[in-house]
Amino acid sequence: MLEGFERAEKRHMAHPTLVPIIDLFTCIIFFLLLSTSFIALTKITVPPSKVSTITDPIAPPPLAPKILLTDVGPQFKLTLFWAGATPGQDILLIPKSGDLSSLEMQTRVLGTTQKLARQFNQRYPDEKGIQLGLGGGIPYQLLLSTMDGLKDVLPDVILISHEEAEARASQGGPENKNAVPDQT
Repeated sequence: MLEGFERAEKRHMAHPTLVPIIDLFTCIIFFLLLSTSFIALTKITVPPSKVSTITDPIAPPPLAPKILLTDVGPQFKLTLFWAGATPGQDILLIPKSGDLSSLEMQTRVLGTTQKLARQFNQRYPDEKGIQLGLGGGIPYQLLLSTMDGLKDVLPDVILISHEEAEARASQGGPENKNAVPDQT
């Protein structure tokens, strides 16, 4: 052999472990297969909802009547108001006497509510629902009396919060021109 030339040693090549690489490719294949099925789901289109047409362009807005019982010092104020083509309101004042949860007071509120509900029903006989709200501090018994006064005339009674009732009642103010003391 030639001197000066030494035989080069063979380099040792590291062999990568194939198991993690095969696991990686398996995960990628499953991901691609599943994602293509989800892509098909996102292409589903939902048909538009049915569009209703108004046959009567001059249909009046709904009445949405509300009745409110609020405390205005020496008396309760029972306010009935409605929207619609001819919005309006009726107000009756109920004087307080003695214990607010007494039978006399409950009967007075019941009679006044029935009177107001019947007047409204004479004007709008097709209306069957009404929203009822009470101001803060009004006894539960008067809520029941008010509901009892409404249920025969307007059977669908929906309760609203006392915050909304007081806010709406304060718009007219306690000394409203339309307020009439109840004589019952």
